[in-house]
Amino acid sequence: MEYILNLLLEQIFGQSFILMGIVVFIGYKAMGQNFSKSFIGSVKAGIGILIMGMGSGALIANFNKLLDAMTSATGMNGAGLNTYPTMTAGFEAMDKILGTGTGASWGIYTLLVAFLLNLTFVALQKYTKIRAVFLTGNIMLQQSAVATFIVWRFLDLGMIPTVLIAASVTAVYQGIMSTLLIKPTDEITGGAGFTIAHQQMLFNYIAYKVAPKLGDPEKDDIETKKLPDSVNILQDSVIATALIMAISVAAIFLIIGGEEIDQLRVGFGQTVLHNDFIFLLWVSLTLTANIVVLLSGVRMFVGELMLSFQGISQKLLPGAVAGVDCSAIFAFAPKSVVLGLIGGTVGQLTGILLLFLFNAPIFIVPGFIPLFFDNATISIFANKFGGYKAALIITIINGVIQILGSAAAIAMTDLAWWFGSSDWATIWTTIVFIFQSIGQLLGIPVAG
Repeated sequence: MEYILNLLLEQIFGQSFILMGIVVFIGYKAMGQNFSKSFIGSVKAGIGILIMGMGSGALIANFNKLLDAMTSATGMNGAGLNTYPTMTAGFEAMDKILGTGTGASWGIYTLLVAFLLNLTFVALQKYTKIRAVFLTGNIMLQQSAVATFIVWRFLDLGMIPTVLIAASVTAVYQGIMSTLLIKPTDEITGGAGFTIAHQQMLFNYIAYKVAPKLGDPEKDDIETKKLPDSVNILQDSVIATALIMAISVAAIFLIIGGEEIDQLRVGFGQTVLHNDFIFLLWVSLTLTANIVVLLSGVRMFVGELMLSFQGISQKLLPGAVAGVDCSAIFAFAPKSVVLGLIGGTVGQLTGILLLFLFNAPIFIVPGFIPLFFDNATISIFANKFGGYKAALIITIINGVIQILGSAAAIAMTDLAWWFGSSDWATIWTTIVFIFQSIGQLLGIPVAG
């Protein structure tokens, strides 16, 4: 019996690549797909999980070398803003205490329970007023995973209570916030019939409500203006990521100085790259390549996961509003996307400057995913309802909040990464504080 329990709980359900494959297989079968289609989808999902782990592990290891150099040179703790490394950093913190693979398994259990709760809320929409089914698979996994880490860190509970609490908080947040965006998303898309389910839903809603007070949506609509061709390069995610990485690494090099740069060469095994600029370029592109590998794995398993989840929700809840990735509205306002990246960049740089001015013990390295996807989406909402002036003002403010709110969350969680997204710098930072306060009130030692 002990052998069987170990096989099921640790060797099968304790391995995220197997667990995700099983979930996708069940989802496809629930849709009525044949064995071949279900099996292929489950294998691709499992491989995607493994690829994600390879990319994330390399990214975290390489990035930590930069952060260690920063700490050694200045005494400041470095932290990066990026979604997937935050998730895996939470997993690693749990695995150190609970055993390899535990964090990912608990996170997937939380995802499944949160999804079932979301479906329940929609089924009971007469009472809950929640109509949106949150279907952005990669975001569901990230949010469920870090919610699990937060509950475990501050309440130090076993698997079942941790999963139930984390799933409840996640499902309530996802259901309410994505439902609030149904009406404005419909106006942006001309009635496409979906809503946004992502990481910046609060600021999307704030932009919808506040933008009309800041500008004229007809006279100031950025989509009617001509932008310089030179800024179109920023719409390529790989190039924009490489550019942001290069700027961030250059800033770190300037701060740490020549001796630490030489130590980094040794740490990276690139002593042949004597020229600082060439070494900077190599580090920047290596980090970018790590992210590209990570994202390719995510796309592989999330594509299968979303299909199976959509089939389940549509079958159970006909007429429910699907909550999808924020990029689904980018084609409706491409110039707003670029404007949001510009405004968010100004805001984040301002936030970093404020950290320096107030002698904060944390140095934040911006990440492309929260910088681009958050501010691009918020800009679309702001421009639609208030024009480009509103879009610039709101995204600049959002960029500042992304930095300062994330710094507060990092200080409480003690992770070297944080999402950096608007909701995680506001709503979820508040949730972290609440759970931290509960744990302190009950005298529970901080885990991890």
